[in-house]
Amino acid sequence: MSASSGHPAAPPEVAAGPEAPVPVATAGMGLAGAPAPEGREWTARSLGMGLLIGALLAVTNLYMGMKTGWWDSGSITATVLGFSGLAAYGRKRGVPYTPLENNLTQTAASSVGAMPASAGLLGALPALAFLGMSVPGWGIAAWGVVLGVLGVLVAGLLRRRLVEQEALPFPTGIATAELISTLHAASPSEARGTPAGRGRTLVGAGVVAMVLTWMRDSRGWLPGMVALPGRVGGVGLDALTWGVGMSPMLLAVGMMTGLQLALSMLLGSGVAWGVLAPGLLGTGVVAGAGYEPLSAWLMWPGVGLMLGAAVVSLAAQARDFLGAAKDLRSVGASRGGLPRWSLGVAAVACVLAVVLGRVLFGLGVPSMLLALALLVPLCAVCARGAGQTDVSPVSQMGNLTQVVFGVVRPGELSPNVAAGSVVANASAQIGVSLWSLKAGHLLGASASRQLAAQLVGVAVGALVSVPAYLLLVDAYGLGTTALPVPAAAQFRAVAEVSVRGLAGLPPYAGWGALVGCAVGALLTLAAKGRAARWLPSPVAMGIGFLTPAYFAVTLCVGAGLAALARKWSPQATDAHVPALGSGALVGESLMGLLIAATTALSRSA
Repeated sequence: MSASSGHPAAPPEVAAGPEAPVPVATAGMGLAGAPAPEGREWTARSLGMGLLIGALLAVTNLYMGMKTGWWDSGSITATVLGFSGLAAYGRKRGVPYTPLENNLTQTAASSVGAMPASAGLLGALPALAFLGMSVPGWGIAAWGVVLGVLGVLVAGLLRRRLVEQEALPFPTGIATAELISTLHAASPSEARGTPAGRGRTLVGAGVVAMVLTWMRDSRGWLPGMVALPGRVGGVGLDALTWGVGMSPMLLAVGMMTGLQLALSMLLGSGVAWGVLAPGLLGTGVVAGAGYEPLSAWLMWPGVGLMLGAAVVSLAAQARDFLGAAKDLRSVGASRGGLPRWSLGVAAVACVLAVVLGRVLFGLGVPSMLLALALLVPLCAVCARGAGQTDVSPVSQMGNLTQVVFGVVRPGELSPNVAAGSVVANASAQIGVSLWSLKAGHLLGASASRQLAAQLVGVAVGALVSVPAYLLLVDAYGLGTTALPVPAAAQFRAVAEVSVRGLAGLPPYAGWGALVGCAVGALLTLAAKGRAARWLPSPVAMGIGFLTPAYFAVTLCVGAGLAALARKWSPQATDAHVPALGSGALVGESLMGLLIAATTALSRSA
């Protein structure tokens, strides 16, 4: 899944930009055409704070993405945390924390935070593990760094065309720039009030989430799920994973994504775990109850829903493919404004990608050259999506690459997934990088310094994300109720269908996939008009098929609580729910990682 503005990544068909794009300032000017703010930009404190916040975002995105398939760009969160942490300190030391420093902080942080997706830890790597391929930790880190670097450089290549010449909205970038300007334009008392209050909310929610997670996963004092009573088709609801999860993270995701996505996911879970699962058990198509045996069948209609929506979205983006071709022609002669040193970095990254593709995945030189040739134009499509709709269609571009390789290299599952990861991993940095570059353009920041901060963030993000991934997998396993990894199911399913067709699927699963694909396509087509706000999201429905039913129930509880609070006090809710949700996400993720680390240490002792 791609990142979306200010909340866990929303499916493409429900994310949208602002009603009317905010006027874009010219180069060297601030918001609304004001002179660019003077002051420090690349400093040890701005970069260091960005890398620290980014490390928290990376752990959170890894944990949340492996559970729900959603992850967050983190630009808004990093802006608030950077200001909260350094503004008062700068005033006390007589060296004010400048808007450009704040922008560099969020630039580095969002680059680090995107690395779980950019290293393939949320989709391609778990899918390869499901297919029996083991990749060493050093190889995962190197692969992620190389593709993350290529994604950042492609974003830098396209910056002048999309940000300066065409002035695409990039709504998250505009929101980030406006927030930075607002925070730094406020009086000291106002600046201390709002961010500090949100900061206290975030820290408090994080501490509570850590305690609850420790009580649940380490001490066993709380259950993972409070099962709902009753039976369906002679099967207990607990065996069908129906209940309410004792998870601050799931409640927080529901609060931040809203009722439409939560109810869409609940609808998918209702069809999957309330209708199809009892039927599969009753007819003997699936032998045993429980999440793992049932999910092996239910993943197919769930992935079908997501792919049907993706096909329609790609068809709707036909202009983006043409626009991407024009973008590449326009930047070819001028390097798109990239600094000279970046060309050497790009050349080294391409060579390393070819070598690593061969060593780690068995992709020969011709296959890797084909994947790299597809990378730039498909990343350009993602860039246009991020600029126009605030959504970067990462997984769709990866799946499209898989289809191409299913024709080029038939009969090979693992190389198919690896080839898809080349484009998907690099694309994960595209939207994040361009949102930051858009904010920097509005604030009058140095694009080359932002580019350097993003490259540093890629390296740090790999160092944080890969060990955390290995610890979580060792402690909780893959494809379990603790870590269902829904995005991996999509990579795996596309590979199997591209290579084997529908014949190798479980009994009747092919029909389920086809029906799901048709429903996903129809819902996406119908959502193009005014009915969009009333129709369920097929992507969220698909995730409901791929995750235990209590995930959707808990998300709905969180979304419902937020909706009730908003009716009671809209202003306070809008001010504090993002901080409350972010704190809960960070708290459970950090404690989950700490428990995984202690588990690994106890095993090795």
